[in-house]
Amino acid sequence: MRVGMIWGGVGGVVGFLVSLLGSLAGLVAAAFIGFSCGRRAAEAERGRRKGALAGLVGGAMAAPVFVLGASAGTLAAARQIGASAMAQSLSDWMGMEVSAEQAWDLFLVSVAFFALLQAAVLIGLSAAAGAWAGRRGGPQPP
Repeated sequence: MRVGMIWGGVGGVVGFLVSLLGSLAGLVAAAFIGFSCGRRAAEAERGRRKGALAGLVGGAMAAPVFVLGASAGTLAAARQIGASAMAQSLSDWMGMEVSAEQAWDLFLVSVAFFALLQAAVLIGLSAAAGAWAGRRGGPQPP
């Protein structure tokens, strides 16, 4: 659990900084943070928990803080761009008029979607990395 809290803090800061570039960059960062968290959690919990379970618990502890940081980074970047610029880009891309309020609503929905996706990737890769580290590291308790 402690490893998950540490990697959650690291992930929150990294997620914020990387997500200033966009939600897709935050998704890539979630994969790296999840892998690192799961591997370290399995090593820290060796002898007490199986690797996959240690990675799962570590990832579940780290995911909320990472998602919060990544979402805050994305929102900070969007505030700099502005809703009217987003609306203009969407209008040009879709070929129909999109108001600033509609663009902001669509943006918030996309942030929520990417938050769920980032959490799933982080937790899934954390469990997989924990299982990998557990198999590689030797015998595990029954």
